[in-house]
Amino acid sequence: MLAVLRAQNLLKSMKDSVLDEVYTNNLPAEEVDDSTRSVALITDVRSDLALPGNDDFHAQNKEVEVQIYYKLDGDDPDEFETKLKHLFIQNGWSMIDNRGHTVDPGTQQLTATFYFVFFEIEN
Repeated sequence: MLAVLRAQNLLKSMKDSVLDEVYTNNLPAEEVDDSTRSVALITDVRSDLALPGNDDFHAQNKEVEVQIYYKLDGDDPDEFETKLKHLFIQNGWSMIDNRGHTVDPGTQQLTATFYFVFFEIEN
């Protein structure tokens, strides 16, 4: 399964999420300037080969970027982000980077960016 779809399914299953929608690959045009909703965008970063042997590979490390755009005047995202990190870790992902919070210059929305990797053994 594509890593972005695996991550999307995971985020959509999250209980008590502040997210109104979870997208993969790109945001629809109507979401780009909408600051009334909290949305996540999941994109592929890379897929590295792992477990080499017999002139082949037998696993992959699949990395995704999770960008979150919080609605204006939303609640403090700290509790949500802690739950998000636990959700990924408890489902076999590793968090490899957290770029912290920034403010989108166009919409003034608070944003957060995380990088997760999933180790998948090939059949």
